[in-house]
Amino acid sequence: MFPAQNSKSFGHFAKHLFIAGKIYIERNKAKEDVNSHLQRMRKSVIRMTLGYSDIDKLKEKVNNLIYWERNYAKLFKLEDRETKELREHINVLAAELRGEREDKQRIAEENNQKISQLTGSLNNIQNQMRHLHLEKAKRQQRLNALEEKIKKKVDVHHYYHS
Repeated sequence: MFPAQNSKSFGHFAKHLFIAGKIYIERNKAKEDVNSHLQRMRKSVIRMTLGYSDIDKLKEKVNNLIYWERNYAKLFKLEDRETKELREHINVLAAELRGEREDKQRIAEENNQKISQLTGSLNNIQNQMRHLHLEKAKRQQRLNALEEKIKKKVDVHHYYHS
């Protein structure tokens, strides 16, 4: 595995571990809260000082306990068939996406190589064109010099009039 994947999976694991720890602590705190309130209510029943507010508070604390119990139970719930199928489908799609990315990266690398080759060929052709252009200019200079030399030696008027 790559280091980025290890840190990502560790981060994912740590996040869920902290969430599970928080839920566990809150669940136990809610249980203790309900139990302590029930103890106070027992004492209030003995003293005959039980009120409606005590019952409302107990109902609120029981609802809180139920909420945290549900969250705790979700952590240990076995995956049902539909969730498992969806998870497998997500994994298949992720694998396809990785394959597509690799193909695109490979194609991009091939194209970059072709571009490099074509750029090299184009530079080579440009150099050859410059060289040929210089040779042509030199040849033209030699022809012009030869033509001048011939004109000086040969009298064209004398040649055509004779």
